[in-house]
Amino acid sequence: MDWAASLQDFHVPSWWPEFVGFCTAVWYSTPFRFFVLGLFVLCTIWVIGKIYSGDLQNAERGPVAIRRHSATSIPSDTIVVPRSLVPLSMDGVQARCTFMYVYDGHRGKRQHAKLFTRQMRLSVSPSALRSLVDMAKGNEVPDVRTEEVFWPILDIETETPTEGYRTADDAREHAITNKILDRWSGDDSLQLISLSEAVVNDVRQAREEFIAERVAELRASKSKNLLKRMKYSGAAMRRPGAVGNYYLKFQFSNDPGFVLMKHPDRDVRMTAWLTVLTSLFALAMELFPLQATPPAGLAGAAAAPLDRAIQENPTRPPPRVRPPT
Repeated sequence: MDWAASLQDFHVPSWWPEFVGFCTAVWYSTPFRFFVLGLFVLCTIWVIGKIYSGDLQNAERGPVAIRRHSATSIPSDTIVVPRSLVPLSMDGVQARCTFMYVYDGHRGKRQHAKLFTRQMRLSVSPSALRSLVDMAKGNEVPDVRTEEVFWPILDIETETPTEGYRTADDAREHAITNKILDRWSGDDSLQLISLSEAVVNDVRQAREEFIAERVAELRASKSKNLLKRMKYSGAAMRRPGAVGNYYLKFQFSNDPGFVLMKHPDRDVRMTAWLTVLTSLFALAMELFPLQATPPAGLAGAAAAPLDRAIQENPTRPPPRVRPPT
């Protein structure tokens, strides 16, 4: 009863009918409908660029070895990649490049660790780059204990060793004694890319920080502090790899202008343009329908001469009107 009484006492404000009329006029106005259609087309293109972005979007490319630029004139935000890694259609395209460290982890499963992401301009080289002495390959053994990192699966030696290899306490000494890099085939198919010296140092530092963080968690799990041991209980399975590879992951812009004009994947551009053309066709059908109905005033003015002619010649049969097709 109280709710019914309150509803009876409720009065509509004086400005409410005018507001409703204004909203109705805007809703049925042609400019507003054009605006909504254009917004819908842009959102559709954005979704196309987000979901259907071709084979290069979020795809890991590698393994790669990283060297510094040979020419000082190359900008620091440019990454030079060979044509075998990225097609020539991507030359000059802006992309978000994510540097990954990939290694064999727990039970031999491949682990993908994200190092950092940076906006880069791609420069595709038609030929392979020349190697240098100082290159980052991701197989630099860290200065930790041997049991604090995972080691990759090694190839079987063709030579029969005269004595068994011992397990050294230091990881670097263990790698030298057991010829880890010589017996490991994970770096046989490296493709060389070029970065500025500052970015190369950032990649190396990011890998070192990742390994140091995982090793610190492992050491904390073995401490006498019960809370730390419980917090880092699974640190042994998350140990970093002693050697691994660098991979690249590319992410392109979802801006409608980029998707329509500059996207490197031809299928993505074609799909976006088909969306635009379909929307324009729907707009043309709305403006110029096949069976157009003129307004009442215009229809009466157009039919007045015909009605007058029929009244003046009643015996004359009315003209045949061709049915609409």
